[in-house]
Amino acid sequence: MDLEQKVGDAVRLLRTSQTLTLAEFSKKSGVSTAMISKIERGQVSASLSTLEALAASLGVPIANLFATTVERKEVSYVKANHGIEMRRSGSTYGHTYQLIGSAAANGSEAKCYLITIEETAEGQPMFLHPGIEFIHMMKGKMTYCIGNDRYPLSPGDSITFDSEMPHGPEGLSGGPVTFLTVILE
Repeated sequence: MDLEQKVGDAVRLLRTSQTLTLAEFSKKSGVSTAMISKIERGQVSASLSTLEALAASLGVPIANLFATTVERKEVSYVKANHGIEMRRSGSTYGHTYQLIGSAAANGSEAKCYLITIEETAEGQPMFLHPGIEFIHMMKGKMTYCIGNDRYPLSPGDSITFDSEMPHGPEGLSGGPVTFLTVILE
């Protein structure tokens, strides 16, 4: 599919999602119905000023008209209970890591893990690594240490932090915990 057709399809999809007829869209945008029809069918390469008028009348950024022209690069899809069991530095402290997603783009990499800790181990680890980390508690309760601060985490709680600060679980309360962590480096 060529660029003109992709842009035309985007214009048509946005117009119809707002239940605008060609005539209504023409009046709202100031672009003739004949031109809009040609754009939607991919028969013309519309000028940027025309596309800007169409996008503005639809209430979207002009970039939205080009969204389908961007090549998709990397997708990670993992069915429930099919993540890859991993050994990481915390594994020796009773952490079970399951890699459930990863993707890289523009020099950054995101890794998603489902982590289970069965019990507090002696000498709980403190981790340091480049990037940003996000944790979302799913099961159980724990105190999580980031730098000198302590955060009580329960199911539904989330925390995001600079992972170059020392961080790690300090203690569990009431049995095993399971949480999702996303690391962006």
